[in-house]
Amino acid sequence: MRTTLEAFRRANRPGPPEHSVRLRVACLGSVLVAMDAAAAMGQVSHSLAYVAMGLATLGMVFSYATRTRPPGWVKGLVAVAAIAVSVWFVHAVSAPALAISSVEDPLTVLLVSVLVVHSFHVPSRRDLLFSLAASAGLMAVSGAQAIDLDFGLYVVAWAFFSLWGLLEMWTSASGGRRIPVARVGSALAAVLTATAAIFLVLPAPTVAARVSLLAEAGIGGRVGVPGALAGDAGSPSQLARAGSPDGATRIGGYLGFANTLDTALRGSLSHSLVMYVRTERPSYWVGETFSTWNGESWSAPGTSHELREQSPFVLPVPEGDVPVGQSDLQTFYLVGSTADLVFHAESASEVWFPKSELFVSDDGTVVSPIGLGSGAIYSVNSVVSSPTPTQLRDASGGPLAPGVEKASLELPLPYARVHALAESITAGDTTNYDRVESLIAWIGAHTRYSTDIPPLRPGQDTVDQFLFGNRVGFCEQISTSLAVMLRSLGIPAREAVGYVPGSYNPVTDLYEVRADDAHAWVQVWFPGYGWQSFDPTAVVPLANPAPGAAALGDVGAALQRVPLLPTAAVVLTAALAAALVRWRRTRPRTWTERIARSAERAGRRAGRPRQPSETLVHYADVLDALVGRGSAPWGRLATSVEASAYGGHEPPPDSQRQMVGEARRLRRRRPRR
Repeated sequence: MRTTLEAFRRANRPGPPEHSVRLRVACLGSVLVAMDAAAAMGQVSHSLAYVAMGLATLGMVFSYATRTRPPGWVKGLVAVAAIAVSVWFVHAVSAPALAISSVEDPLTVLLVSVLVVHSFHVPSRRDLLFSLAASAGLMAVSGAQAIDLDFGLYVVAWAFFSLWGLLEMWTSASGGRRIPVARVGSALAAVLTATAAIFLVLPAPTVAARVSLLAEAGIGGRVGVPGALAGDAGSPSQLARAGSPDGATRIGGYLGFANTLDTALRGSLSHSLVMYVRTERPSYWVGETFSTWNGESWSAPGTSHELREQSPFVLPVPEGDVPVGQSDLQTFYLVGSTADLVFHAESASEVWFPKSELFVSDDGTVVSPIGLGSGAIYSVNSVVSSPTPTQLRDASGGPLAPGVEKASLELPLPYARVHALAESITAGDTTNYDRVESLIAWIGAHTRYSTDIPPLRPGQDTVDQFLFGNRVGFCEQISTSLAVMLRSLGIPAREAVGYVPGSYNPVTDLYEVRADDAHAWVQVWFPGYGWQSFDPTAVVPLANPAPGAAALGDVGAALQRVPLLPTAAVVLTAALAAALVRWRRTRPRTWTERIARSAERAGRRAGRPRQPSETLVHYADVLDALVGRGSAPWGRLATSVEASAYGGHEPPPDSQRQMVGEARRLRRRRPRR
């Protein structure tokens, strides 16, 4: 027992006071950067962060002033405050229905509080090391909420102060000795190499547990008619409307995100960022579906039911869906104003939303009661079925509800030519799955995707024009043609619109969805599996890529875009410039250096390099013996060099040039064998 108490006393014995101002400034810098990062990620308010940063600075100044004799009452107050904030944290995270944010936000407050309290009692080097470690924890918690690479600026700033602090800590511990710059560079290179190697072999991330997910309202504002689609012209308060040739962009609102989808028009889509998505697996993110086709436009039923409850909303099973499959958790982080649709992978079952109200249609379309703008966050859990081709070929089960089946097969006219074409393409197929794949293959081989086409004339049928006209169209026209061909064969099909996954960021583990990722595709109904997505123009991967593979792919794609000849010219010029600079820095500057350099080159050529402790005169005698000349030319040159270096006997410039020339001639002679 006494041994244990002694060990405890030794572990808690105060260390020697730390007098390095640079070390304290570096540690304070890392703490301030971590606090500012937490505020930037929204985990603490900016006002709270600024107060904490001011108190931490004041505490560090106080600790430095009292480092040699820290007041005992300060240590007691620090201990009491640390215990109090720890008790508060335990109470804060003990609430039922725990959400991610209800752990991370209190943890952030706990770390900020500990850093502030601890700053008033930092007399020794060990205490400063604790401040560095706590700031690292705060950066890790803040980084968990980062959704873009802007957080990397905080990481760089924090790493700078932390590395500075560690170097100053080593200097202080070693009595003022400095670490050589080359050694620091080598260590940094080794750390970066190891980090890159670990990153490249990381597996694709997965969700490890079910918890209540994120939901925030953002700054989207209100909508004029709750339950109606909003987002026209980027304004969440204005209803979306169908496209019109009279409009400036030839389409109203967002692509297809209205109650009608006019396939005769094509609006211009920018490359602006719409949202980030974190998901267990990539998917078609559905906004809405259409079942009624009139030859030019699709329309949705437009009826929805209001749900009033607290998150998570439990959604009814959409018509025709089969709620059997794998869970797919998705979180959508909106960057700009968009339609007030709640996008989701197929068969959404639960929604975490910042309001207690949602509107849900029978087909599974989910509409927000508020405008969804920058800063809005919502999460969805979907039950995604992923049947194999064999399972879809053998699909069996109960029939589709009569009303839904009728709407999914109905056509405004017989489409005799379309039916004959579809029959000829699928003549050898015996299952609906094979018929779908045959039609997709035919479309891929005999049509061309393009957005650079004129709008159709009023009354012109989209499908007839596409299949029997120029066979050039965009995704709405191509997917509509597939849906109509399937309906002509008696296969239930409908149009779906939403987003396909954008580019995957391997650092943030987020898909970056842009405006031009808006898309239209076809959903086909299979007994026992419900609505399955098929797309003639896009392919969605089956799983998230590994971060390393995605990063290497991005690097490879970037290198392919680099022009070869200009890049080669730039690299060659830079290499020549670097070689010239190195040559100018390393070439001998005086005649004595040139003679010594020639002697060393002659010795290396003869297999006898100069030793570090060897004088030039002694080395010259060795060279003369190797050459085998009695006149001892190297010895004579070495004597002149030493007379100049140590005796101040400087020969005339002409004599200097002659001796340098003689040394160059001597170094080219072959040694005696």
